[in-house]
Amino acid sequence: MTNEEAIIDIRENIQPIVGGKSLDIAISAIEKQIPKKPTGIYDENESEKGKRLYEEALIGSCPVCHQEVQLGMKYCMNCGQALKWGDTE
Repeated sequence: MTNEEAIIDIRENIQPIVGGKSLDIAISAIEKQIPKKPTGIYDENESEKGKRLYEEALIGSCPVCHQEVQLGMKYCMNCGQALKWGDTE
């Protein structure tokens, strides 16, 4: 069972019967394990003229808490969200 399937199972089969804050917390914890792509990715070393001053340094924002994250980070240091950089790694 994948994390996504587990969330669906909890929401459809358990939460309507049991309910409660603890299930909401469990779902939130599982969702943080599903890698999400950072938003607003840019190269902080690229000049306004499009030329790179130094080596590539990609920066983005955590898709959950919007904290700045750097290329290669597997998790957001602020909220713990798993990150997936995709084609940029």
